[in-house]
Amino acid sequence: MVKKIIIISFLLGFLFFFLYEDKKEGLEIIFFDVGQGDSSLIKLPTGETILIDGGPDNLVLNRLGEFLPFYKREIDLILISHWHDDHVVGLIEIMRRYRVKNLMYIEGINKSKLANYLLSQAEFFKVNVFVLKNKLTLDYGNNCQLSLLNPLAFKVRENDNNSLVSKLDCQGVKVLFSGDNELAVEKALLQNSYDLKSQIFKASHHGSKTSNSLDFLQVVDPKIVVISVGADNKFGHPADVVMENILKIGAKIRRTDQDSSVLFNFY
Repeated sequence: MVKKIIIISFLLGFLFFFLYEDKKEGLEIIFFDVGQGDSSLIKLPTGETILIDGGPDNLVLNRLGEFLPFYKREIDLILISHWHDDHVVGLIEIMRRYRVKNLMYIEGINKSKLANYLLSQAEFFKVNVFVLKNKLTLDYGNNCQLSLLNPLAFKVRENDNNSLVSKLDCQGVKVLFSGDNELAVEKALLQNSYDLKSQIFKASHHGSKTSNSLDFLQVVDPKIVVISVGADNKFGHPADVVMENILKIGAKIRRTDQDSSVLFNFY
C-alpha cells in the first residue's frame, strides 16, 4: 500500500511539473558558451524554439540539455548565419538528436563540403530547408516578430563572413544577431537606414576589430552587448578597440568565456 502511495505521489508530482513547465509563458534568449564559436537559442512565449548557429563541435548538445526540458526534443527553426565551421559543426548532431522542423540559410555565400553534408543530412531527416534571398519577417503572434535580412539585399560585395542579420522584436524586447558580419555590412545597414536599435546586441564576429564600429554601435544603442568567444583564443577576440567602443556607448558587456552561457528571461 505504501509503495502504491509513493508511486502515485511521484506520478502526480511529475504531472504537476510537466504542466507547470508547459504553461510557463515568457521569452528566453540564451547565448551558449560553446568556446570559440557561436550558438544562441530563442524560446518564444508561444513555445517555439529558434536556434541560431550550432557552434564548432558537439558541446552545443550539452547546452541544449541545460536549457531545454528533457521532454522538449523539437527545434522549430534553425538559422544558419553563414557556413564557417565554428557556427555549423554542432548542427549535424543536433539534427540526429532533435526533431528539427525548419532550417534557413542565406543565398550568395560559398558552401563548403561540410555545408553540403549538413544539407544532405537535413534532407535525410526531412527538415524543411529554405534559402533567404533578400528579406523576410516571421510573425509568431503574441506581439513577437523575427526579421531576417540577407546582406546581399543591400548589394554588399560577396564575402564568406557575410551573415544573416536576425532581429527579434518580442513584447518590447529587441535583440540583434549579426553573425560574423564585417564593417562593409555594417556600413550598408547604416546607409539603408535598417532598423538596428536593440536593447541586446550579440557582438559581430566574436568581437573582432573587423566589425563592431563605433558608428554602428551608436545606432544599435544596446544596453548590453554579448560577446560569444572562447577563452585565450588565438585570434585575440575580443579586440581592445571593440571593448573601448562598447564602453563609449555606455553598454554593459557579457562574455561567454567569462560568464559561461548568458541567459536573459522576460516573464
